[in-house]
Amino acid sequence: MHLKKLDRGWLWAVLAIVWMGLIYALSDRPGGYFDDASEATSWLPFATTVAHVGLYLVLSAFVLRALVLLKPVSEGLIAYSTLFVALVYGVLDELHQSDVEGRTSEVIDVVADVSGAVLVVVFWFFLKKYRANSNE
Repeated sequence: MHLKKLDRGWLWAVLAIVWMGLIYALSDRPGGYFDDASEATSWLPFATTVAHVGLYLVLSAFVLRALVLLKPVSEGLIAYSTLFVALVYGVLDELHQSDVEGRTSEVIDVVADVSGAVLVVVFWFFLKKYRANSNE
């Protein structure tokens, strides 16, 4: 079965929404839920920050891909929209997490979330430039 670009764009959008659900589910767990993971990653400095970057890197890749395929706006606005989604969802995630037993809300987590999105957008621009240079 071959999907049209528009259909694939909506598929990426659905993947982004599902990934947001995963992030929400992880944020909804009480503080003690991650004790084993914290112990297993105790050798890794900034393990929770790395986790935030990774989660939002994937979310931002899904969002960016959906926007690229659906082409609702210019490329610059696609980049800003991807960053904006990560920022807004990161803030909402931290607000939600502040109401979960044993969890706290931290600005550094939102910074890590947006950093994941920045990595995706920068990679996308480098990839576009590489493809443009290889076509010359």
